[in-house]
Amino acid sequence: MTDTPTQTWPEDVTDRLKGYAEKHSISLEEAGARFSKWLKAEFEVDAPHSEDPFYLSQWSEQFVIEERNNSGGGSTRDTVTYVGMFVGIEDSERDGRKGVYDKALTMFRNNRDRAIDEGLIGILTAKEGLWHINGQPTEDRVKGSDLPWYGFENDDMLLCLLANRDGERKPMAPTSFSRKAYFLGSPESGGDIKMWSINLQGDAMKATYTKWEACKIQVIAPSRADQDLLYTNRNFHETVEYTDAWLPEHLRQAFSAERLLVNTKMHHEYAELSELVEVHGDRTVTTASGYTVNPLVITSGYVTYLNRDHMNSEYDPTGRTYRLSIARQGVDPVTVWVSGRMHDEDRVFEYRDRNGEMRQYDEKTQVIVVGRLRLKPYNNEMQASLTALGIYIPPRTARPAGGSGDTSLSQFGGNQE
Repeated sequence: MTDTPTQTWPEDVTDRLKGYAEKHSISLEEAGARFSKWLKAEFEVDAPHSEDPFYLSQWSEQFVIEERNNSGGGSTRDTVTYVGMFVGIEDSERDGRKGVYDKALTMFRNNRDRAIDEGLIGILTAKEGLWHINGQPTEDRVKGSDLPWYGFENDDMLLCLLANRDGERKPMAPTSFSRKAYFLGSPESGGDIKMWSINLQGDAMKATYTKWEACKIQVIAPSRADQDLLYTNRNFHETVEYTDAWLPEHLRQAFSAERLLVNTKMHHEYAELSELVEVHGDRTVTTASGYTVNPLVITSGYVTYLNRDHMNSEYDPTGRTYRLSIARQGVDPVTVWVSGRMHDEDRVFEYRDRNGEMRQYDEKTQVIVVGRLRLKPYNNEMQASLTALGIYIPPRTARPAGGSGDTSLSQFGGNQE
């Protein structure tokens, strides 16, 4: 069943469609119709008004951006410069096509003929050196045991997802992964400093980003003032420029990580450790479908517990997780969870000393944490914890761990054997 033009969209989706309608001098109904057509082609969504408003919000943002930049040609869209610093990154990629995949496969399992007739699923076969979809030949040649880029295995069958493009049913990749990085900064042209989530795709998901250093990045311009998600081109990682030349000389010290991250006069992302429970209530977002999005915060404290040995975790892709606890005077310790990937890539239990050498730090060291804030009940009260996305250790206040000095025999002089 398809939607009727009289049905309403969630408020944030309507706001985006109104802006789109005004820009293209069309009615809101026509904008909605174009959005529906785009959803059908890109994500195989037949009845968008019955979809989760959380995903409608994400899709509508993509729609407005892609349509706005279609006239640019190619896959590279116009960008604007933002200045600031990377402060975190998600530990894993997320599949934006999972909902489409699950929906199509569920229908195929329940009613195979319907899934094929409605163009959701195609059955792959190899014949005369070519791949065939539902019996019709494609231009893709069979290469050994490799599946075509759109194929996947399900039980004992080879399948593909289908989408309507240019009036024809064409295969699409079964997955569409992206990863989010977090950036504390503002447009170079001016604006408030705040936390931005950056949508990374392709090779940009696997690139290494240096946290805590001033830099310039190239992103797709937001379509509305309250947007905090920035989209990027696939070559985003190649355009990052680490420099503080854009800062006036007298502001460069204030923009160092240990000062900027905790400076509430420059941004509103920092929260005192003692206020995390209240901050969670103030900043948590609940979508129209009831989905709760825990807030991202910056906070700081002194390490009261530090265990460099991992714990086994069935939820972490590496099978490992780590934790430390931080506290301040008069504040109970708060647990900070560290993923296995973050532990390996960021070396979060070490800091860079004045000589540029990496050294382990000990308890009582000050750390600044960028993380996802969560609450759970404990002893009739709510207890805060953080899932870290970035941990910064100010080097001047770090306490070196014992035994981190020179342990070679050469320190005693002479040639020791």
